[in-house]
Amino acid sequence: SIHTIQGYDLNYAGVIIGPDLFLENREKNISFDRDRYFDRRGMQNTPQLRTNFTDDEILAYVQNIYRVLLTRGIRGTFVFVVDDALRQEMQSLVDE
Repeated sequence: SIHTIQGYDLNYAGVIIGPDLFLENREKNISFDRDRYFDRRGMQNTPQLRTNFTDDEILAYVQNIYRVLLTRGIRGTFVFVVDDALRQEMQSLVDE
């Protein structure tokens, strides 16, 4: 959880990129699905303290969460991506 891991480094980390992020096949843009985002409490701690965020604002917030989680493993990070297209794209980037 992003709420408990901030400031900590682990020997190994495991991250599941859930169904809230997916890859649009045509443009290969990472998109956000508000209906599949369940961390309602996370946005309460933002400086704006408002409840009506645009999808782009939440996408930037969620991408930052995953960025933090993906950088916590000192020796390695295991990643599982729920969306098939996004998983394949990320795998191709790792393979390069």
